[in-house]
Parts: sequence; C-alpha cells; structure tokens
Amino acid sequence: MTLTDGLKSRNPKPRLPGRRGFYPAIEPYLFLLPAFVVFGLFLFYPFVRTIYLSTYLTDKLGNAKVFWSLRNYTDLFASSSFWASVLVTFQFVAIVAFGGLLIGLITSLLTAKKYPGVTFASAAYAMPVAIASAAASMAFRMILHPTNGLLNILFGTQINWTGDPGWALFSVSMLTIWLASGINFIFISAGLRGVPDELYESAAIDGANYWQKLWRITLPSISPTLFFQIIINIISAFQSFSQIRLLTQGGPGDATNVIVYAIYRDAFFNFRFGTAAARSIILFVIVLVITLIQFSFEKRSVHY
Repeated sequence: MTLTDGLKSRNPKPRLPGRRGFYPAIEPYLFLLPAFVVFGLFLFYPFVRTIYLSTYLTDKLGNAKVFWSLRNYTDLFASSSFWASVLVTFQFVAIVAFGGLLIGLITSLLTAKKYPGVTFASAAYAMPVAIASAAASMAFRMILHPTNGLLNILFGTQINWTGDPGWALFSVSMLTIWLASGINFIFISAGLRGVPDELYESAAIDGANYWQKLWRITLPSISPTLFFQIIINIISAFQSFSQIRLLTQGGPGDATNVIVYAIYRDAFFNFRFGTAAARSIILFVIVLVITLIQFSFEKRSVHY
C-alpha cells in the first residue's frame, strides 16, 4: 500500500452539501406527524365523510344506503324553506358580526385612557369571554320571559321576545352580540395600545379634535385588528347554535332557523343525514366564498 492509498483510507470522500441521509430528510415530518394525525382524525376525515354522505340516502343511524348523487343538493335548492334559512342566516350574521365589532370598538375606546375604575370596566367588558353560550342563553331566557321577565318589567311591556316572529331574531342576535363583544374588546384594546402616542401629539398640535383623530389615526392604525375580528365574527356567527337551540328552537316558524340549526333538525329530528351533510357542505362553501371576498378587499381597507 502506498502512502497515497493510506491517506485516502483515513480521509473518506466528503459528502456533498446537497445530499442528506434518509432520517434527516424525514425528521421534520416526524415532528409534524402528531398534528397530522389529530387533524386527519378530527378535521379532514369528518370533512371527507360529510361530502360522501351528502351524496347518499341514509338510514336512521346515519349509514349510507342508496347512492343519491347530487339529488340532496338539488332538492335543497328547490326548497323554499332552505332559501328562507339562508336569508335568516345572512340577516343574523350581518347583525352579529358588525354589532359585535361595534360594541367591542366602543368599549375599547371607553377604556383606552386611564381613569378611576377603568380596571373594573375592562373586566366587565371582557367578561362575556368567560361565559358559556348555553349558560348565557338560560339567563337570557329568564330575562326575556314574556310575563315576568326582567326586560318587560323594566320597560313596562308585555313583548314575547322569543315567541314573536318580529322580535325572535333580534333577541337571539342581541345575546350573540353580547357574547361576541368580549373577544372583540380584548383584541381591539390590544390594537389600540399599539398606536404610537406621537401620532396623537402631532395631530393635537395641528388642531385636530377627538373625532378627527379617531377617523384619521385610530381606525386606520387598528385596521388589521378590525379586519381580523370581522372575519372571526362572521365565521363564529355562522356557527352559532346553542343560543338558538335553547331560546327559540329555530322558531317561531322559520324566524330563527339558521343553517346550522336546520342541519341539526335534519340530522337528529328527521334523521335525514344525507340532507344535513349537503347543508353542511353548502354552509362551508358560503363561508369560504365570503372569506375569500373579504381577503380580496384587504389591500384596499387595511393599512399596515
């Protein structure tokens, strides 16, 4: 063996920088594997299963029996009750999404400055976050009682808040707005703290009043937070169920029969799981389209 051969055996050929072994290549995916498993079991599989069931007639246990193709969808589109539930849903979502954002913005502005009692006020405004929708619904059920409810006693009225078609949607919407106001207050308050004081000082020197500062400085500065919150509000409003289930059961008539509650009634009252699955897919498409439309307006309305 020559001296050159001995040096080659002691110094093996170096690995090229672009080439890696099998384990280093799959190591990042091993860390992601638990998340993939959880999402697969509780998100992706139910979604695919829902699409599958939406094309079948099912038995009372939800088992697919007869392939129905798109018949569940066409039957829904031909149903006047389906379009009534869509209309009610859009009315409910519009009231709740913008109402919750407005209340959250107002309460955040009220606690933006330091004054005696601001801590208590902040805790009160954020309190709905800690209250379950079912518990709040039971409390409002007593407050809105048509004969001895607190609201009727205070106003000296005898309105059947949840039993009158003219008031039922409004009553459920007010409860949902109050429940959503807490999380809106928390996020918008955090956004207000990020607005530089120098901007307000410069505006004050230029003679700007409170409303001019609000429209020219505050709202543009927290527009990313407002944009995020309106998306969250809309998605949450589309998913509202407990308050409708406990206060109105979708009635009177179809006055509060939003799509989510119609899905519940189709599946667990009428045992039409295929139709309920079709409604779920339609609701998913509606939320997806609205979200995409909102993101298309992001560059115009959001200032970073």
